Amino acid sequence: MATQEMMPHIGDYPMIQRDTVDQFHGKQLLYLCWENHLMFVAPFCIPVPRTLPFGALIRDVLPELYGEHPEFEDIDWKRTQWFNSNKRFIPDVGKSLEHHGLGHKSLIRFRTPALEGIREPSVAGGTGF
Repeated sequence: MATQEMMPHIGDYPMIQRDTVDQFHGKQLLYLCWENHLMFVAPFCIPVPRTLPFGALIRDVLPELYGEHPEFEDIDWKRTQWFNSNKRFIPDVGKSLEHHGLGHKSLIRFRTPALEGIREPSVAGGTGF
């Protein structure tokens, strides 16, 4: 364990968090990750209202983020597996993000069975993603 003698300092450093929910004008940050689809190397982080219905997330938000992926149009949303971080849940498309327990800086991960992105064999001359 480090001691003060090992790590001298000149005083306390005030830790000011700049990404608290009150900084986003009535919205909250939401992270989104389409598993195994590494054309997108990291989760997206977007500001959304906590009252956004889950169906609007699927219908309006996800196409804007992931629509360029060649597999996106093939997603079977009824078979998609949804996770709040590591906890699986079944969304009600008419209910809000808040209803699903998705708060500020929550991570939604989703898996699309039969669409494995990088795991599928690459097309001749191309790469899988």
